[in-house]
Amino acid sequence: MAERSEFLSGFVVGALVGIGLGLLLAPQSRERVRHRLKERTEELAGRLREGTQHLSERVRDTAETVIQRGREVVEHGAERIREAIVRGKEAAQEQREELLGRLEELEER
Repeated sequence: MAERSEFLSGFVVGALVGIGLGLLLAPQSRERVRHRLKERTEELAGRLREGTQHLSERVRDTAETVIQRGREVVEHGAERIREAIVRGKEAAQEQREELLGRLEELEER
């Protein structure tokens, strides 16, 4: 993401410098140069807005995907914990019953 942002920034700066130099060095009236410079700047700003919007949408989509995957991992972990608790209770009950049986045997002797 950072590389794309740096590329876009470099592209914009390079384009503005190139447009400015091209327009200033071209044999045209100052008013025409200003007008063309304004048009090119607005065009470039529009492209930059579109690129920024696209990048923002991709970031949002990626964030939603990561959040969903995180929820799935948490739910899976919670399910495993619930299963472990049930197995632990069952094992404890079996152990209790075994100990009570041994206690009864000892009392009968």
